[in-house]
Order: sequence, then structure tokens, then C-alpha cells
Amino acid sequence: MKGQNWRFSAGHDHLPQKAANPYKEFADDEPPLVVRAFEYASGARQQPHSHQRIQLMYSPRGLMRVSTETGAWTLAPMRALWIPPGITHEVRMVGEISMRSVYIDPHAVPWHWEDCCVLTVTPLMRELILMLFERSAANDTPRTLASDLLVQLLARATPQAHNLPMPMDRRLRRVCDAVLQDPANNDTLEEWGEHIGASSRTLARRMKEETGVTFHQWRLQVRVDEAVCRLAQGVPINQIAQDLGYRSASAFIYMFRSLLGSTPVQYLDKILSPAADAGPA
Repeated sequence: MKGQNWRFSAGHDHLPQKAANPYKEFADDEPPLVVRAFEYASGARQQPHSHQRIQLMYSPRGLMRVSTETGAWTLAPMRALWIPPGITHEVRMVGEISMRSVYIDPHAVPWHWEDCCVLTVTPLMRELILMLFERSAANDTPRTLASDLLVQLLARATPQAHNLPMPMDRRLRRVCDAVLQDPANNDTLEEWGEHIGASSRTLARRMKEETGVTFHQWRLQVRVDEAVCRLAQGVPINQIAQDLGYRSASAFIYMFRSLLGSTPVQYLDKILSPAADAGPA
């Protein structure tokens, strides 16, 4: 990265909502690092699309639910998602979102992460990203330095999978898509097998092979992700527990704590606390 011209380009834009293939969004003479801002209301969606560049997706407030063909992620303010070029993804906003996306020319970085991954946004990285969107300064030298430092920090970051893996088997995909639409669904693999023409043993084996987790573990993670998003929208725990198929709030809280090590309210406070520190967007 030494000697690389990390000039920045900032703007408040909105992505096309229909294109699922890479489109011409960067001019040939664009600098290797481009930063853009997107403002969204709660419940807004970005339809499936992809980019010609690496995208680092981040928001200092709210939650973003990002999904691709192979996985899904719920991003809190201290998490950013690294999306390689050409990966089709869609995004749902939970709460008001001030998305800050960093687009990097893949030829300008010496390292390559071929799959989507989560990166922890340190306080320094967060301030650098936010600084790059301040357009009032006439002299861009500090921003050039900030861009260079941000890229160096990214190069040293440790990628984390931290996602909800999706199976490629078409039969399992039908099952998982149905659970995503209705997280309270309690149908067993035996019951699903009767619907889709496969044995429960085959489905269980393929699920473990393709996702690394059992169907039970996968469905619990779906419910946890759904619960976190509903909590962020102010839905009472009793209502969430009922909607997700639990007999009581205490049973739901027990499941949540078993998986994440804290109660739902404690966990939400922890993952959203950086938003207060980030200041206005």
C-alpha cells in the first residue's frame, strides 16, 4: 500500500434497486478508495445487487440484515461487512440507518478475502470512516491520510464468519427459506422430508455438511437474529417470545442466554452502545 494514492471520493447516493449484476457505478478515473453515504428509514430495503468493487458496509446506528446466496448477517454498529466484487446481496434496515460504504478497487489491495466476512470496527476505524464523509474541509490532505490509514487497518483486521450459513441443496434451501419467513416454525426434518421427498437422515447429513451446524442449531440462530432485530424496534420481550413459538418469556430468555451469554436486553445494550459514542451522522 505504500505509495498508493488513496484519495477519497464522497457523496450521498442511492443504489439502483433492480440490477442484480455489476453495473458501471465508478468512472475509469475514480480513485482506488471511494466512500459514499446512504440514508434509509427503518424497514427500507436494498434489492439484490452487486458491485464492481469491494464494499465495506457499515452504519454507526441501527441494525442491517444482509443476505447473499450463501449466508446472512445481522450487522450492529461495531461490525462492518466485507463484500467481494460481484457478490449479489440484499439489505434490510432495522431502525434508521446512516450507511457508510467504503468501495475499494480490488486491484489496489495486496490481500484478498474471497468470501463475505465481518470485521470489527474499532473506535479509530469508526472515526476514520465518519471523517471521510465530512465534506466541509477545503483541504483534502487529512482525508487522504485518513484513507491510507483506514486501508492499513483493514489489512491487519481479522475476518470473522459470524453469519447464518445457507445450504446450497435445493431441498434444504426450501426448508431454510420457509423458516426465515416464519422463524416460529417448529416442523421437524421428518415432517419437512414428507413435504419435499427426502429422508430426515439425508437432510440432516446435508445440512451439517453444507452449513457446519445442525438444523436445530441453525433454526435457533434464525430466532436469535430475528429477536435482536425486533428488540431494536422496541417490540416487548413477551411479544417476541410468543411470536417465535415459545411458551413463555422466561423460556425464550433462557434460550437466548444459553446461546449468547446474556439476556436479550443486555445483549442489545451491548451491541448498540457504539451508536451513542459515534455522535450524529
